[in-house]
Amino acid sequence: MTAIIRTLFLLPFSVAIAANAQESKETHWTYSIGAMYEIENVEGQAEDEDGLSEPSVYFNAMYGPWTINLAMYQEGAVNYSAMSRSTYFNRPEINIRYQLVDNDRYTFGLTGGVRNMGYHFENEDGSPAGTANTQRYKIQPDWNVHVTPQLALEGWFAMYRFTNDLRQTGYSDSRAETENGITYQFNDTVSLQVHYYLERGYNTSNGRKHGEFSTNEARIYLPVTLGNNTLTPYTRLTIDRWSNWDYQEDGADAEDEDYNRLGLLFAHDFTNGLSMTLEYAYEWETHKEYGTHDIFHYAGIGISYAF
Repeated sequence: MTAIIRTLFLLPFSVAIAANAQESKETHWTYSIGAMYEIENVEGQAEDEDGLSEPSVYFNAMYGPWTINLAMYQEGAVNYSAMSRSTYFNRPEINIRYQLVDNDRYTFGLTGGVRNMGYHFENEDGSPAGTANTQRYKIQPDWNVHVTPQLALEGWFAMYRFTNDLRQTGYSDSRAETENGITYQFNDTVSLQVHYYLERGYNTSNGRKHGEFSTNEARIYLPVTLGNNTLTPYTRLTIDRWSNWDYQEDGADAEDEDYNRLGLLFAHDFTNGLSMTLEYAYEWETHKEYGTHDIFHYAGIGISYAF
């Protein structure tokens, strides 16, 4: 879930910065730096308000058609009253993107990247219980086709390969992820994006079921731009979702789930290289196997500077 959330935040900034670099005929380095802090909490938790805490920082460097991205992200359960963290992971990564095609009608880029998932396990008393490091290798094309001045087809498709410590982390060894759809620009103020999202974790090893899952969603965004401000209400509606995170038995039984979300993203450009985002989302989840329901609240703040 967190990876999906971060994609909504960081992708518009990265694409916009790369596009601006491509518009200039001069070949020179341009940069951007940014930081984000995100929290996710289940409604109705205990008094200590346990939830997920997700700080991150990133750096982008652009030169002609090339973009280099460095990022460091941390996720884990946190006890806000005690300001303590239980088992968590650090996720440093590097991505390199090359813009293969860039004109008024078509754009096509290709990204390759490596991420290390460093899981830091802790005992109940807070003492270290070991670390598991899993590497993820990525290749990802992205595209945009302007059918008319108002209508565009856009999307990206990523293939991942995971290696090392998969038994400890519970991950599958392979994954595919994509989001694609259409954007219709009504005018300079309002546009509509209707996308299909798919993320599928699977194993190439025969008989292994650890970490397999499938998420199919319809995603609808309605960006409204007023001067230097962009307000984007959005929704994510589950088409089909199931997961198998049984680390111990490696069984084939999957849990059917239903996640739906309403969110609002606000972005402001200070016109001096500095920009910021604020987001809130309300998500309701149904775990069909157990007949349980959860309400999630997500909040995030981000800031970036381009120079």
